[in-house]
Amino acid sequence: MTNPLKGEMMITLGEQEYKTRLTIDAIIKIEDQLDRGILSITQRLAEADIRLQHLCVILYHALRGGGNDISEKQVKTIVDKAGLVPCCQAVAELLTAALMRQQAAKADEPE
Repeated sequence: MTNPLKGEMMITLGEQEYKTRLTIDAIIKIEDQLDRGILSITQRLAEADIRLQHLCVILYHALRGGGNDISEKQVKTIVDKAGLVPCCQAVAELLTAALMRQQAAKADEPE
């Protein structure tokens, strides 16, 4: 069971369903590893200009954030088996949800 208020969501890759979560720490790690800001990463994904390695990095941190005990090598195997298009769709959903959650949190802050 996922808790959307905590940023958790389920994604399906291949025949397997995974709980994911992109925390602020995870986003910072993704930005550091990819040497790009999260908005730039999201924009490049929307323009279909993203590397497979970037997908794997994002999925790794999202899967780990969801409580999955998984290695980077296992993520690469999942991506290989699930296929590029489903992985792109999953990453797009994850990034959109994370950005929307951040925007909603800012809107709830008192002025």
